[in-house]
Amino acid sequence: MNIFHLLEALIFFSFMIYIHELGHFLAARFMGVEVEEFALGMGPLMVSHKWGKTLYAIRWVPVGGFCKMKGGDLSGSSAEDMYAKPAVKGDYLFVSWWKRIVILLAGPGMNFLSALLLVAGLFIFTGEPMEVVQPLLGFVPPTSLAAKAGLKKDDLLLTVNGKTIDNLNTAYEDLLPDYGKTSTVTYQRNNKVGTATIERSAKPASPWSLSDSGFFRFLSTLGLGPAATDNVELGIADKKDAIVGQAVLGQPARNAGLQEGDEITQINGKKVNDWSEMAYTVHNSKEDKLQIEFIRNKAVHTITVQPVFNGYFKAIGVMPVDDGKPEIKRVSVFTAFGDAGNYTLGMSKTLLDGIVKLFTGQVSLKDNVAGPVTIMRLMYQQASQGLQDLIHSVAVISLVLFIMNLLPIPVVDGGQIVLCLIEGIKRSPVSVKAQMVYQQIGFVLVVGLMALTVFNDFKNIFLEVHNHIR
Repeated sequence: MNIFHLLEALIFFSFMIYIHELGHFLAARFMGVEVEEFALGMGPLMVSHKWGKTLYAIRWVPVGGFCKMKGGDLSGSSAEDMYAKPAVKGDYLFVSWWKRIVILLAGPGMNFLSALLLVAGLFIFTGEPMEVVQPLLGFVPPTSLAAKAGLKKDDLLLTVNGKTIDNLNTAYEDLLPDYGKTSTVTYQRNNKVGTATIERSAKPASPWSLSDSGFFRFLSTLGLGPAATDNVELGIADKKDAIVGQAVLGQPARNAGLQEGDEITQINGKKVNDWSEMAYTVHNSKEDKLQIEFIRNKAVHTITVQPVFNGYFKAIGVMPVDDGKPEIKRVSVFTAFGDAGNYTLGMSKTLLDGIVKLFTGQVSLKDNVAGPVTIMRLMYQQASQGLQDLIHSVAVISLVLFIMNLLPIPVVDGGQIVLCLIEGIKRSPVSVKAQMVYQQIGFVLVVGLMALTVFNDFKNIFLEVHNHIR
């Protein structure tokens, strides 16, 4: 273990939590709420100094921090008569409900802002990496648009709609036509040039647009309601060996013993010839468990892996070797911030979609949550690969904190925002008794979730060690 990488991971882990509390602190002071203590770290005091009415402290446990606002605690013996007291200037509970919402939003807001700045900083100082991938096709799924157009494995794509294809990554949008339209592709096969037409059917109707209710049909014209289901797959992927570039921490493949550098050769007795065929086989497997054969150090091994549904398809948690030729595109500051904004908004939407699927039961909570141990291990892994990878992972985790803290769960910021909104609507505070019950329910939920994540963390470590293959 590299102690330097461990310190990097610890510092950035603390940064994500500390920046959240800094948001609360700055908003509280701006809104006239006094802060009794603003601490970096947790546990016993290391050093402290009082400026004005705030104690600024560094504590011994270097994980996160906290912002203790004056008059914001409902847990004391005088809780029942808290609101019977006259308003005290500087107390959190006695500033107006909308000011409290601003203070509460500032924490998650700082997580989002920090993610945006980190990504923008990477783009500004290192440029935007663009992987150049040769347009030589790998496995083409039999039901895909590409297969229906007659394209096959080992076809070398030349042009799409008259435009030369020199990078498969940047040609994807042109290759996938809009609904009801086509794309014309020229390709080389066995030293002969051919032409294929990729056709896409009209956009499927959404459930509300087909409803018997005129009201729902009207809402669908406004773009509201459930989206239409479109399971069409383009089926275009580059030819890449089925060699594991990364076995993700806490995921089934790694827990079963698969490691970086392993070459997957068979799944349930069926040979896989490249990465796209391996991925297609996993995504569309009918079995609950997969017998995966792979080669490591010229020796053949077989493991059993139970895939999990990630909300879109079955997966085992592996990524291919990054063997493309990276090109670094230098961009202006304005472009970097624009691209970083698009990235953070898009990633936030993806994360929110995943969290919604977790809480609605579409994705297994048991198999798809991880706790602080796994997060720290993941950050250590990224730090080992380089500072850029670490900063990118910090940005993503900061966005997770941004989303999670806005959920209407009692003990996080989103739950407190709900109470403030209710207060604003009814024009009087929610009773202390109701708030205490609300907090207790949230506490039980969060403790249960934390117990599950910690259990998963140590279960994953145990499975990795137990299934370690030499």
